[in-house]
Amino acid sequence: MAGSNHSGMRWDRLILGALIAGAICFVSDGFLHQQLLTAQWEALQAASGAQVREHGGWAMLYFIVYELGRGSLALFSYVLMRGRFGAGPRTAAWAGVVSWLAFSVAAPAQFIPIGYFSNELWVLAGAYQLVVSVLAAIAGAAVYREP
Repeated sequence: MAGSNHSGMRWDRLILGALIAGAICFVSDGFLHQQLLTAQWEALQAASGAQVREHGGWAMLYFIVYELGRGSLALFSYVLMRGRFGAGPRTAAWAGVVSWLAFSVAAPAQFIPIGYFSNELWVLAGAYQLVVSVLAAIAGAAVYREP
């Protein structure tokens, strides 16, 4: 493609940054949903009649995949945005917002009308995850450098 130069992209640094951002999101979301939003989850489960399964063992793999996706989108967005907005925490913060919109706003919204997520849970989790998404993207972007 004319005008594109992907030869300078550091995939190793992008992956490392994505792992850092994903790990921050994973730990943070565990705290969020297991500690801060317990009452909201219990109310939602009671209202829907849903039976919650254990979150340990192989079930954790799904949460890991989700958070790695969140971190990967943030870092990939950051790498792509650097050319237009410059490198640094401000661009990383915007990349975190992109990831937040996809994973914390749009993704759970589809479950509200069918009763698997509530408006209250969406707003509370979304507000918390906005801060975490931005901080995780900044932390992950801090390791990214191009030659």
